[in-house]
Amino acid sequence: MRVINRTAVTIVGVKPYVEWTQRCDADVNKGVLSVARTVLYGTAYLLPELDHEEDLREWVEDNYVSLFEWQLSTWTEDESLWPPVRDLKTFKAWFRVEIQATVVDVADDDIEGEEL
Repeated sequence: MRVINRTAVTIVGVKPYVEWTQRCDADVNKGVLSVARTVLYGTAYLLPELDHEEDLREWVEDNYVSLFEWQLSTWTEDESLWPPVRDLKTFKAWFRVEIQATVVDVADDDIEGEEL
């Protein structure tokens, strides 16, 4: 176990997002997803280590468009189904943003990833 030099921001869909997913869901899955279950569909973003909450909030506000679109694309890549209004106010209404100041890596293996 080791503390790594990153700050994590987690983004989880709340009620408006859940309602949107239910409208865009395949018929077989209608009504299966709930607000509580969207925690499973949240995303953690690792940022450089930032010391001030104000800097973190500013980063989120500077990057909300990409974050919003990533969260939508994890549900469907059909952009015609995405909400037409994707401004900061809507982002804040659709997602809960939580800041984790300490990030602990409990895995023994190296972190792997792919460029997006």
